[in-house]
Amino acid sequence: MPAALPPLPALRAFAAVAREGSFARAAATLNVSTSAVSHQIRTLEDQLGTPLLTRARNGAGHSRTGPTEAGAGLLAAVEEALARLADACDTVRDRAKRPRPLLIVCGNGSLASLWLAPRLAAFASLHPSVAWHMRAVEAEAPDLVAEGIDLAILRARPGAVLPPDRLLFEETVFPVCSPALVATGAEALLRLNLLEEESSSPEKAWRHWLALLGLPPARGRIVRFSGFNQAIGAAIAGAGVALGRSPMVDAELAAGRLVRLFAPIALPGSWVFTLRTRPGLARDPHVAQLRDFLLAAAADRKTLEAPPLLDIPAAGPRP
Repeated sequence: MPAALPPLPALRAFAAVAREGSFARAAATLNVSTSAVSHQIRTLEDQLGTPLLTRARNGAGHSRTGPTEAGAGLLAAVEEALARLADACDTVRDRAKRPRPLLIVCGNGSLASLWLAPRLAAFASLHPSVAWHMRAVEAEAPDLVAEGIDLAILRARPGAVLPPDRLLFEETVFPVCSPALVATGAEALLRLNLLEEESSSPEKAWRHWLALLGLPPARGRIVRFSGFNQAIGAAIAGAGVALGRSPMVDAELAAGRLVRLFAPIALPGSWVFTLRTRPGLARDPHVAQLRDFLLAAAADRKTLEAPPLLDIPAAGPRP
């Protein structure tokens, strides 16, 4: 093992004496006593086994304290090391004073609250040097440059994902409800509220699901909401049965706040979700890291998909 380095205060004292030519002036520079500087120099010389400084002798001999031949070689190395340490400390201070870069991520309201929010929070905890901000954006194709968005999760038709966009995940739709509300048999649906989000996608409409399950149309039982997360919130509260969308509801299923009904019956979603980054080079490498993190999170989820069980018409445009 290499020999232990001398204490940094002793090396600083040595450099100060060599620079000032006097123990007293070096002590004033370092804001310590002359005896403290003298003690540090003696300790350093004892540790290295050789004199490092000449001593001035009241007008006789040396008129100024300076480095010996051995001390001159050490002085050059010490001054270079102290200068590099000072530069490194200045760099750290400058970075600490700078505001953290703000990076913007967006998705539509349901995806942002049910899927993206917990994953963004988990990623942000690993990258505290960056400030993350999530927006709920409903536009089909927001202008990422004009709106200052670094990464967006967008909807697209299956098979219509074009580079450089990346497919994040496809959806699967099936009925869900609170565990406290589970009833046996499809006929039980006719006695419960059927919670439905406003959408033109047929797999999200209860009329298609009732036909699939061999039930007559429900009269007065369908309660509509403007958003998916509202319908799911009502289902978690035990207000009825909703049409869940995986992976949006995967966390609620895993936590036991929702249960899946009529498995393995499911329908594929009319939309897929894609990742798009701001055109050109990312402002921060964390954007690419977040993209890869979200892709890995989507790939690792346990799939609940089943083959299409009902031939339904293509969905219309997004409301």
